[in-house]
Amino acid sequence: MQMLIGGKYVDASDGATMAVVNPATGKTVDAVPAATLEDLDRGIALAVEGQKEWKEVPLHEKIRILEKYACLIEEEADQIAGVMCEEGGKPIGQCRTEVFANAAIFRIYCAAAYTFYGKTLPYNGEARSQGDVVMTVHEPLGVFANIVPFNYPCELAAHKLAPMLVTGNAVVLLPSSKTPRSAIRIVDLLYKAGVPENAVCCITGKGSVIGAAAAADPRVAAVSFTGSTQVGILLAECCAKALRPVSLELGGNDPLIIFDDADYEKALDETVSGRIGNAGQTCCASKRFLVQRGIFDRFSSDLVKRLSKIKMGDPRDPEVEMGPCVREADAAEVERQIRQTVAQGGRLLLGGRREGAFVEPTVMAVPKDADIAKDMECFGPVWPLIPFDTMEEAIEIANNTVFGLSSGVITSSMEVAMKVANRVEAGACIIGGSGNYRLAHQPFGGYKYSGIGREGAVITLEEMTRQKTISFKGILN
Repeated sequence: MQMLIGGKYVDASDGATMAVVNPATGKTVDAVPAATLEDLDRGIALAVEGQKEWKEVPLHEKIRILEKYACLIEEEADQIAGVMCEEGGKPIGQCRTEVFANAAIFRIYCAAAYTFYGKTLPYNGEARSQGDVVMTVHEPLGVFANIVPFNYPCELAAHKLAPMLVTGNAVVLLPSSKTPRSAIRIVDLLYKAGVPENAVCCITGKGSVIGAAAAADPRVAAVSFTGSTQVGILLAECCAKALRPVSLELGGNDPLIIFDDADYEKALDETVSGRIGNAGQTCCASKRFLVQRGIFDRFSSDLVKRLSKIKMGDPRDPEVEMGPCVREADAAEVERQIRQTVAQGGRLLLGGRREGAFVEPTVMAVPKDADIAKDMECFGPVWPLIPFDTMEEAIEIANNTVFGLSSGVITSSMEVAMKVANRVEAGACIIGGSGNYRLAHQPFGGYKYSGIGREGAVITLEEMTRQKTISFKGILN
């Protein structure tokens, strides 16, 4: 499959390609261009011109076009879900859900744009402004370089396209080299819906080459990135040199705190569902499970029973609940982390084995000083269980990490739940469930090394634009 620049399917300027691998089989299923800096330069140059055209399109027309896109992607949901399943290993049902989420996200941002107002400021707020009328308007920033990760290539592409486009920006979309083809299909549908061909492009290639170059390009007005903390820091350093805005949604080691008095079955359900989706490769999935000591042994045993029944296999099978990790190398890293945790005092209760890109559901009883209980993010189907005695100890364990993306607490005491929610250092706390929870409206993002900025319809349009003050001096005198 070719990439899309200027409305056309094109190869890399030097003809280089990258293999697209099905992680469930280990076989190459396609190839995409490995873009050069020359390709990126062309894409950005066209986006600069395309943004001038797109920003002049009236808001109601932009929304009509993006609504048409939402209808088109729903019509092609099965085909795009099939592509995602093949290249990413995510179970087909989860892929279909993600495609429809893409359409919903576009519609939600379009709805938010209708009420994205400027402000009229008080004309008599101070003596020197008597008789003045002052108002603010929002203007697009320009060209965005948006870098999308492998784990939710369709849903996260929507968060990095819809708010930028509806506010009149242009987008250079840079998908993960592991899961690039759904992004190409998305951009093709945006063209078909009526977005100008130069206002959006999809450039495939190695992130270390084109992602870094895009962030450093002076024609790029802002960068939006979802991915690892290490890469995010490098991008932030690069953007800081040009005072370029950057939005970063990075790593996490999210706690789910379960108290003795929790609804026991609900806690088990949330523990499984909060981690198993996409083989545990979800940024805000619960990755540390803090269980109060009074139910710890029983809960551990029952969780093992639950996860022992999980059907793992070919993600194209609608009955399969868990597929492989995105690549064998990623699965090998999860396996290494399991072994490291055992060496640090972790007790293996279930799983721990790997075959190719598949890692068995793995349950471990873990001491609170192990790396996996603090700063080691395990991006795979691993359930580290950490005992605690008191609420204070649970909060201390939960906050003893460089990350702070999301969190959850399950207890029958609303007082305890609210105390935890107010004291946990994370961008979200879900009461009665796991932190694996994201709405298109909410301001999604983290504290500490989990990132800066927020994505969500109630806040993102502000971040996609810049405010200008227009003053009518003395007009009322």
